[in-house]
This record gives sequence, structure tokens and C-alpha cells, in this order.
Amino acid sequence: MIPGEGPPTAALVLVRVTLLPPSMLADDADKAALADALAGVTHVLYAPEVTGGQFDAEAGYEYFNAARRLTAAIAEMGVAPRLYLLTRNAQPVSEGDRANPAHAVLWGLGRTLALEHPEFWGRVIDIDESVPDGLAASYVVDEAKAADDEDQVVYRAGLRRVPRLHKGYAPSTAPAELSKDSSYLVIGATGNIGPHLIQQLADSGAGTVVAVSRNPGSRLEDLAAGLAPAGTTVVTAAADAADESAMSALFDRFGADLPPLAGIYIAAFGGGPITLLDMTSDDVTAMFRPKLDVVSLLHRLSLRHSVDQFVLFSSISGLTGSRWLAHYTATTTFLDTFALARRAAGLPATAINWGLWKSLSDNQSEDERQVTLGSGLEPMADEVAIQALPLLTGPGAPARPTVVAADWALLAAAYRTRAALRIVDNLLTTGDSADSPAARSTEFRDALREAESTRRHGILVDHVTAQVVSAMGLASAQLLDPTAGFFQSGMDSLMSVTLQRSLSDSLGETLPASVVFDYPTVEALSDYLATMLPEVAEAAEDESADDYEDFSDDELLKELSERLG
Repeated sequence: MIPGEGPPTAALVLVRVTLLPPSMLADDADKAALADALAGVTHVLYAPEVTGGQFDAEAGYEYFNAARRLTAAIAEMGVAPRLYLLTRNAQPVSEGDRANPAHAVLWGLGRTLALEHPEFWGRVIDIDESVPDGLAASYVVDEAKAADDEDQVVYRAGLRRVPRLHKGYAPSTAPAELSKDSSYLVIGATGNIGPHLIQQLADSGAGTVVAVSRNPGSRLEDLAAGLAPAGTTVVTAAADAADESAMSALFDRFGADLPPLAGIYIAAFGGGPITLLDMTSDDVTAMFRPKLDVVSLLHRLSLRHSVDQFVLFSSISGLTGSRWLAHYTATTTFLDTFALARRAAGLPATAINWGLWKSLSDNQSEDERQVTLGSGLEPMADEVAIQALPLLTGPGAPARPTVVAADWALLAAAYRTRAALRIVDNLLTTGDSADSPAARSTEFRDALREAESTRRHGILVDHVTAQVVSAMGLASAQLLDPTAGFFQSGMDSLMSVTLQRSLSDSLGETLPASVVFDYPTVEALSDYLATMLPEVAEAAEDESADDYEDFSDDELLKELSERLG
């Protein structure tokens, strides 16, 4: 977290304030009653109380589902009020700070909400549990009045902070070395990443890897046979990692018929993509159970053992948000804060936000893969990316590092078609464009120079229109309103990236990655591009000068006055 500027203020009128009882956001609540309660409200704040234990998964379900139902109710309103989320200790500023993983699920939800419903998304605000209600209310009002686009804000000791990713973590300590005399538990052992994880643990010196999967079958037999000659034994266990009875029985074996437990690695995954509006409690449970339930259970069971590593496989999606995956992004923010809660308690923990694994990318459909690549995330070879693990789990390693391959400019451009995504600001350096090639000659630029000066702006508008039509796959330019917003007309992030690239190529200019987001209509985009193209800009200046060359000073003054009028 870095300090942020104080929020600029603007006029705000709170038309109506309504306090909703928690029962109104329950699964069996009367939806009509909730809609009536929200009628006429301009701003909605969801601020759950701090309940349950510090490592409580059940409260995470409760907060997420309540906020999800509130979101659905707001989305159905004709004029949607702005939605804000207030959390307490969901985002620790530094290791040792108080941490509330259950509240952290709302940060994952909020980051996806910004992408799925930017029309009514406000921001998520985190404060310390000790902040009095009156002061908390003043923070919320300040943020509701803020004119900036920071939609993720943390207040600590009166200081406003905002999250940013930073490049270039260089481990200052030796990589983690595992023991031949210890056991290392892997959850999600037969998933896409599981076998690579087991291989890496063996390469780091693990003597025994206990691989847990619901139905391991014979899928790990070849890997186990290959690791045995080097001194690593793979023990498979068929179990639901969220089943307390089954996992308690397994933990009883450590130090008995299995070597003592020294490390736990949780890489399980469940559930699938679905929008917030279509999501049900069952969808949430399918995604939360392999993450929230498992990590909470294994945390409790691990307290009886001397564990050196407690490693949670998380995702970059939790930091950037991801459409159709609010429940998944929520698991990431839960795991991140859970790791910090363990650190604050003096226990080892690391939550790694991994980028896009190639094995997962390969399993996507061609359309899904194109959308993913268009978002700026680049597939990481599984066997290469996993080699970062020892560097991130040794002594002195950070609690929540990120390992990702991405074109950050492209990623920012794609996401910013819908959300501010300020968290990547520090990764977008001026150097990204400073080394770009100078303007180059292209067929379109040559045609522009050869055209009469009075026709050049019109030619540019026609060209931009054609590029937009092509990027959006429209049958005719007649279907495109030059004054309508691209994204209101059906453009998505992949289309915006395609448009930015095609315009860069045809104009011979390296356009900003966010150009389509910043100028989201044909007219606005054409006017901006005209300022970059000397052929059009100079012609416009000449034409403007010609309008006045026969005027006297008095006539010129009169004409200007009328135009400013």
C-alpha cells in the first residue's frame, strides 16, 4: 500500500438513508422488500460487522453472499444507486498488522464488480477495527465525494493509502531447502499444477510428499516411480481436503507411520465461471470450499505440528478482478489476508498470486484463449513458473508475492474499458512508449498527405469508422453511431485491443494502450488522432485561419464573441 492523495471533494446530496437489517440480505429474504427498501436511495453502503474468529471461513461465506444479493437487487433497479463496501482490516498495510480474511472476500468481489457493473460500482474502503463509527462514516462520506477514480482505498492512522503492484522482487535469501526426513502435504495433487508442484518439492529436497486428491486413481504413479530413485516417496491419499474427519485422520499419521509434517501446499480449485447476477449460493460453495474451508481446517490442524511452510496458491485475478469470477477473486483476497493473519500470529505463511498457467490456457476454448491473450495475460510454462516457488518460500520471503507474465500496457488497456484498475499504475512506465519507433510511412498516411487538405479530417473519420466496424465485426458502418460510446454499443476488451493495434499499424504511430478507453466514440477518437497527425492538424489550422483572413479586427472580435457565445 502506498500513500494516496487526499480525495478532492465535490457536492453530494444524500437523498435518503436507510438501514437494512442483516435478515434482508439472507438467502431466503423477500426480494421485493429489499427492492422497496432501496427505492429512492442514491448511495448504498455495505458494512458488515466483525464477527467470528480471525481465521473463520464461515463469515467469509456470509459477507460474500450478502453483498452478492445486494448487488443483484441494485442491478435490477431502473436507476441504480452507487454501491460502496466498507471493510475492517481486510487489507493489512504491512506484516504484523491486524488481518481479517473474512472481510477480505469483499475486496475480491469489489474488484470484479468494477468490471461487471461499472455503472453503479463505487469503491471499497478498508479501515482498522478500532476506528469509531463516527470517524468511519466520515471516511465513507469523503470517498463518496471524491472526484478521483481510486476505487480501492485503505485508511490507517488517518492516512489514506491505495494499492499498487511493484515490479522486480529480488529474493535476498537462499531458496527454501526441504528435508529428506520430513513430510510435505499437497492439496490438489492431481490438478493441472499438482504434478509440477510435487516435482518441484522433490527437486528442493523433500523426502516424502503426501498427495491428497478426491480421486487420485493411478494418475501419480508414473511421477512417483520417477521420483523414487532420487529419494522422494510420493504417498497418495484419497480424501476431501475440507472433510475434518478425513484430514484429522491423515494428520494423526504424521510423526507416526509418516515422517513429521514440515510443509503444507494448497493448490486445490473448484467451481466455474458465472456472473454475479446469475451466481447462486451453490456456486459460491463450489468455489469457496476448496479454498476457504480447506485453508481454515488445515490451519487448525497444523497448529499441532512444527510447520515451516504454509503455502497458498492464489491468483493474479484477485488483484485485478475478473469478469464471471467474483467468487474466485474473493478466494484470492481471502487467502492473501489469511497468510498475513498467520504472519501476524507468528506463524509461517505465503500466498502466491500466480499468473496464467499454460496448462490452464491450453484447456480453454479458442475463443476463451483469444479473450485471455487480449487481456494482456501471457501463459507461463508450468514447469518454468513453478521454479519460483523455492525463492518465495525461504526465510525472509514476502507474505504475498505475485508471479505473472503480462503485457501490462495491453492488460491496462483491456481492463480500463470498464474499470480504473489503478493497481497496475506503477507497472506502466513512460519507458514503455519512450523506446517506441517514430512515426512510419503507411499506405493510409500516404493517401492522407496526397488528399486535399479540406478532405483530410473527413478521410480520418471514415478510416476510424472502418477500423471500429472491423474490430467489432459489424456488417456495415451504418450500424455504428459515431457519437455513441463503443462499450455501450457492444465493444469488449478484446475488440478494444484489436482496434488500438489496427489504428497504430495503419497510422504508423504507437498509440497509448488506453486510447480507446480514453476516447470511446468515433468522433472523440478521430479528433484525438487528428491532433497527432501533422497532415490533419496543419490542415485544420490553415482552414481555421482562412475563415478569418478577410475580416477586420472589429469583425473578427464580433465573430469570436458570437462563437464563444
